[in-house]
Amino acid sequence: MVRRTRLRSRVWLLTAAFALVLFGITFGLSWRAQVAQDRWSRLVGVETRAIATLEELIRAQNAYRAHAVAGDASRYRIVAQLLESDSLSTIDTAALRRRMETFRSAIGDSTSQSDEIDTESLRVVAEAQRMIDERKREIARQLPMLERESRELMTAGLAVAWIVVICSFAAVQVTLRKVVRPLEDLSHAADRIAAGDLGARAQVEGDFEIANLAAAVNHMADELKAHARTDELTNLPNFRAFRERIDIEIERASRYPEHVGILILDLDRFKKYNDTYGHLAGNDALQRVGRVIRETVRSVDFPARYGGEEFAVIVPQIDSASLAAIAERVREGIESMPAPKDGAAVTVSIGASIFPDDGNSVDVLFRVADERLYAAKKAGRNRVVVGTSTAMRVSS
Repeated sequence: MVRRTRLRSRVWLLTAAFALVLFGITFGLSWRAQVAQDRWSRLVGVETRAIATLEELIRAQNAYRAHAVAGDASRYRIVAQLLESDSLSTIDTAALRRRMETFRSAIGDSTSQSDEIDTESLRVVAEAQRMIDERKREIARQLPMLERESRELMTAGLAVAWIVVICSFAAVQVTLRKVVRPLEDLSHAADRIAAGDLGARAQVEGDFEIANLAAAVNHMADELKAHARTDELTNLPNFRAFRERIDIEIERASRYPEHVGILILDLDRFKKYNDTYGHLAGNDALQRVGRVIRETVRSVDFPARYGGEEFAVIVPQIDSASLAAIAERVREGIESMPAPKDGAAVTVSIGASIFPDDGNSVDVLFRVADERLYAAKKAGRNRVVVGTSTAMRVSS
């Protein structure tokens, strides 16, 4: 087994190698960065929160005025509470308070006219907007200084970066080979698996943790591949696995040539069964039908749950008479299943088609089998309809 370096160990070695070089430089830069950060925090934190609160106050004032009438000032305290917000504690709000108090008096006076109330409300909004504009001017005034400090810090940072690049070039090459490239390969494999390519596999390489992760991804892909092609309820292959297999069988039958049959099975009156006995009983019926189909068909056949109460079977190397016999055997097996205590007996209708007599493509074969399934339903259910291009056989 290949002995791999642990990623943690590699990181510690690189950190120790660069720590002494970077310590002195970063200490000086940290102090200047902290000063700039404090100023930026005050600017962004205080000023923008104040602007947001004032904008909210304007919206609340307009909303209150839209519904307020003279003599009703009881609910204005909701708007006034915004003025007491911590975000406005560092700025002068005396003028706005006076405007709001004047507006409150106008609202509280039952003799006030609507025009007077509107005027006072507009004055409150105008004062709040003036304060917003003042905060924005303050931000605009301080931004150039902050940008200048940022440029100076960037220049110093670039100098540090060059030192780091020169000192770490060799270490980077090792890291690329042992960490980055294996992670990229792992990421590409994971993307392909997530996109549905369950045959994709990651290379087990790199440091210890990455190699373990790649092995885990490959194991997960194997599990997903199995689950993605298996119906969880019946443990039969699902629709996706069925479509992949039928394409393979049709291609092989075209090459040799051979005949391939398709059976489409649909449980009779299954919706009524579910409505009468419940979905748990319905699921149990589907499981029992799946077992009967698996046990009744040949070992070379490929049964699958096609969807809902529909099942399908690929029957390779078959003729029309043998296909009818297999379908009838499946029908009888399902009909003879004993009814459970919380359910009833179930029956199935089956339609069949055969390649190449009924068609040369999967879509045509499915259409023919569907038509014969519909004919079996129409003829009374619990029967098989199998035919060739010149004849049809109905058994019940």
